[in-house]
Amino acid sequence: MKSASITSSSPLTLDPSTTASTKAGTQTLIRGLRIVEAIATQNQPIGVGELSRELGLPKSTVQRLLRTLQQEGWADTSDEPITRWQLSPRLLALARASSPARSLRDAAAPHLAALGSRTGETIHFSVPDGDSRMVLIERVDSVHPVRTYNPIGTGTPFHTSASGKAWLAVLPTEKVEAILSRPLSKPMPNSIVDPQQLLHQIFEIRERGYAVNISENRANVCAVSAAVDGPGGRPVAAVSISMPDIRFDPARVSEWGTWVRETAQAIGAELLE
Repeated sequence: MKSASITSSSPLTLDPSTTASTKAGTQTLIRGLRIVEAIATQNQPIGVGELSRELGLPKSTVQRLLRTLQQEGWADTSDEPITRWQLSPRLLALARASSPARSLRDAAAPHLAALGSRTGETIHFSVPDGDSRMVLIERVDSVHPVRTYNPIGTGTPFHTSASGKAWLAVLPTEKVEAILSRPLSKPMPNSIVDPQQLLHQIFEIRERGYAVNISENRANVCAVSAAVDGPGGRPVAAVSISMPDIRFDPARVSEWGTWVRETAQAIGAELLE
């Protein structure tokens, strides 16, 4: 019996049903990943309706994909009367364990803990996600009963967060101008969206070595942040002291700024060893 062969006169063709099935599977995967990303950017569990509006997908589609993610252990519902969704501990643990930033977190951990003990406030450690936002990868919780809280994986725009502004301050001016030339969101009344005003802030941050945020990203939340330089002087992260505005004392900003800048420098030195 002769074996079958493929020649130029008998081109390989794909079954249309197989092609359609592959495309549908790809679309489902992309939608599922978009849902995971949307949940990860929230500061709290999110409802199906809100996800549907944010992603532009039918509620039935979002609900079906969420149930699949829950079945596979990647998402879960929160303990609330109204069903809301959050990422599962399994997914968060997997992300933390396999993240390329793991060694960065390991190097920063003792310095973040020391800053937390020194200030008594919440300490955030963030890295850039693309060229628009910072993402929280490590946190040291405040000792106070009233404190700020962001889940690991929370993303904040550069222009509304202390960590983001600290990051922008170490970039070349032309890069900063390009980032600020895009449409900028205004999540809070205090959020600054004027590029020239923001650029002026960036120049001031460069001079003093730290950035300040007063209720620009979340209501009643303030922060002081400094960028962490890695090998070659390239910025790799930002460390922040975050607190509710009831404990934000303008007279202590310089002190907090010095502490957070020293912590960022210590982490940077750790990365060079």
